[in-house]
Amino acid sequence: MYANKRLIAVSIVASAALLAGCSDNSDDDELDLTNNPELSNDGTTAQGRITGFGSIFVSGVKYETDNATITVDGQPASEDDLQLGQIVTVRGVSSGNTGNAVSVSYDDIVDGIVTNVNLDQNGLGNITVMGYDVTVDANTITEFYTSNITTLAQAVYDQNVGIQYIAEVSGYSDGNNMIHATRIDVKDHNPVNGYIEVKGYVNNFDANSATFAIANMTVAYNTATLFDDMTETMLADGMLVEVKGNGFDAQGRLLADRIENEVNSGASSGAVDDDYEIEGVVSAISSDQFVLNGYTIFYDQNTLGTEYLTEGALVEVDAYRDDQSRLFAVEIEPDELDDDYHNGLELKGLVQNYDLQNNTIEVMGTTFQLTTSTMIRDEYTNIRYFSLGDIVWSSGNHYVDVKAYLDDNGELIASKVLYEGISNNETDELEGPLSMDPSGANVMGIPVDFGSFATPASGMRVEMEGAYSGGVFTATSLEAEPIDSVSSDTNSNS
Repeated sequence: MYANKRLIAVSIVASAALLAGCSDNSDDDELDLTNNPELSNDGTTAQGRITGFGSIFVSGVKYETDNATITVDGQPASEDDLQLGQIVTVRGVSSGNTGNAVSVSYDDIVDGIVTNVNLDQNGLGNITVMGYDVTVDANTITEFYTSNITTLAQAVYDQNVGIQYIAEVSGYSDGNNMIHATRIDVKDHNPVNGYIEVKGYVNNFDANSATFAIANMTVAYNTATLFDDMTETMLADGMLVEVKGNGFDAQGRLLADRIENEVNSGASSGAVDDDYEIEGVVSAISSDQFVLNGYTIFYDQNTLGTEYLTEGALVEVDAYRDDQSRLFAVEIEPDELDDDYHNGLELKGLVQNYDLQNNTIEVMGTTFQLTTSTMIRDEYTNIRYFSLGDIVWSSGNHYVDVKAYLDDNGELIASKVLYEGISNNETDELEGPLSMDPSGANVMGIPVDFGSFATPASGMRVEMEGAYSGGVFTATSLEAEPIDSVSSDTNSNS
């Protein structure tokens, strides 16, 4: 019945190829959709991270927002209220890597008390917020109002001071009490007088005691609790809800002022043949469906990339709404954020060259490709609308922090570029997997001189400070760890 529909391949990889100036898309030849209804541009719903502004970039697509209705936590807002790293839902139309948004909505996944902190010296690790285990990795954008990454380590409640830290987290839930954070805003706050939000699946529901749990947080409701898009009788284990409250009872239970049905807020809406581009963490996999950010998505033998369907995997899904109003996956791809941390490359150094036409930048003799999914951020002057052109417009030695990964074609793709300002003899940094070849040691092709340090074994992940000069990075400090273990650091400085 779908034989006459148009074929429009909408994918993150295709968008990246367009931005890179490629006139042909090799992925089109790989997409065998003869037995699948094709994606159309009748309407698009995209859910993913904001990676840039000047309009907004979401899931590799630049959406114009001039005529869009924008809401934040259900309240009218403007584009200026949106921030990098936030997970938003965009509705509109798109083709290739451009689109027009009709609406943009943002709502955090959890906003509440920080009860545990386990972060290393680089601010990486995890924190516990309202019963959720929140992962903080190199891709998380962490913003602080009155604190910083050091004081966050003291964020557990201090009875003498009477102040708790509140974290607003945007990210992907794995459906099992863990959040892969894409942005965290932390502020000093007294929860007695503040609003707390938590979103997740109902468990341990008990109608007799009027309680249930989200993650490991117990929620208590009563006759004064307001219900949105649902009734009290609809509460049941497995239901996706958002709870808002402003305090706790003597038993430590969150007192719910409002409970909202999140499934009805977008997962079930949309017309037949509408396109969906969704980023998230996979959960609840069965033989023909899985759950992604509260969306139930169906698949079959014609869905591309089903090998990436594993519990907890971070993926990007291109889907359409079928004639049974189901979301049906056309293609599943691993999200760039989920590329193995240990196999990625991160460095800080001077910009040596750039190509604004092809969106590339060269640092330490290495060329990095920027795509519409690359998060570019100004950490020097905090310019909101910031791009590669803003880094190189003036004279001087521009210093950047680049995080990158190798794509299937062996090209280094920058997932993040942070502008650090004009260099004043800053210390260079290099981190990645170590390799050995006949010419010597290298990290992702960057020659390394370990100086007085013992050379780690090939395959170790090394983290170094030093100086890049003459095509070689010379280390002045060195740490190394096995590629398969983040917890077994061995300091090689002795």
